[in-house]
Amino acid sequence: MDSNSSRKYLFLDEFVFLMKPLYTVYFSIEEKKSIKKGENHFKSDHIEAFTYQQGVLRGEVHASMKQKVYKVTIYLDEEHELKSTECECPRGMFKCSHAAALFIHGIHSLSRTDLECQWRKRKSNTSLSTQAVTEMFPPPKRYSALSRKPTQADRCALYEDLKEYGRFTGLCWLISPEPPIANQLPFPTIEEIIFSDEFLQATGRQQQLDCLVRLSRLQETDILRVSELTAGQRDNPAWFLARRGRLTASNFGSVLKAKRITPSLIKRLLGEYDLSRVKAVQWGVNNEEEAVKAFTLKTGLAVKGTGIWFHSSGILGASPDGIIDEGTVLEVKCPYTERNLTVAEAVESTTFCLEKCRSGQGYAFKKHHVYWHQVQGEMYFSRRRFCYFVVWTTKDIAIVKIERDEK
Repeated sequence: MDSNSSRKYLFLDEFVFLMKPLYTVYFSIEEKKSIKKGENHFKSDHIEAFTYQQGVLRGEVHASMKQKVYKVTIYLDEEHELKSTECECPRGMFKCSHAAALFIHGIHSLSRTDLECQWRKRKSNTSLSTQAVTEMFPPPKRYSALSRKPTQADRCALYEDLKEYGRFTGLCWLISPEPPIANQLPFPTIEEIIFSDEFLQATGRQQQLDCLVRLSRLQETDILRVSELTAGQRDNPAWFLARRGRLTASNFGSVLKAKRITPSLIKRLLGEYDLSRVKAVQWGVNNEEEAVKAFTLKTGLAVKGTGIWFHSSGILGASPDGIIDEGTVLEVKCPYTERNLTVAEAVESTTFCLEKCRSGQGYAFKKHHVYWHQVQGEMYFSRRRFCYFVVWTTKDIAIVKIERDEK
């Protein structure tokens, strides 16, 4: 055997000897699940290709739930200890299960008879046939005791018959009419106004508009009461009920900057878009409490929760994130795009709500930003003169005190 072959097999033996204890240490400290998933990859025969050269292990591993193959590279240092791993998968920057699978495959596959660049034969790319659930489990023929489709009158008649046997009859409860949502607000909702007899009897658009304006007006006592009834905001059904159909301060900027009324703007104002799954919205909601805690820790000021505050017209409203005192509200922003930046880094963006002060110290609020109109509405409707505007990121917090613009 020549010297090159001897050296080659020496590396292979060292690899097999060293890898088994090292991959367990390398993965188990922080990524215990990766080993388990890697073993599943190995047992499921997901290793598409494999090769080992001095200090470098390469291969291709099939993804478990997708028709996709990821290229994996594993590096050893001069001491033959694991240095780093690379993988094309979304977790490639971490210790992923595909790298673990390649480790395990190397332990089981390498021996003195292995060639240094021996590639494992790739599986044939057989097309997988798929079936719909209805094809695998054909539904039975639909059975109906009636020759016609039941009507609402049929359901009502059955409901009346079942009531004689007591209200705890299961079917009686199932077909009972849904109770209307109780309106605990001290004033009617916009929907109740529109469907009221007075509004429906009004003839012409102008008369209906006059009726809506008249029935929507609120007394000062009602405004204060609803601000307490809707405290908790997103966790309070009354808050959603009070806002429905009304223009709130979070949309003031969009309305004022709009050049024309579009269907999408109308849908947004009416709350027809479900924003709960938007990442930026989720980030703001999930981190608002953390931002308030950071504000309190930095300033020593206590924050009281509040609900929605209305204008006397009953059409416009605003929901500050908190009340500081009789003269100050709190508004918190947790920007998603700049979540991992400091405020000093974030202000470099032209779209950011803050900018550096001309003096070079501190930050100022951009008056042309959409948040400016929101904050002004919150101060105006809550009868406060000042607002602490808080911008929170994972690395920093900025607090800007804003005064109400009487203009």
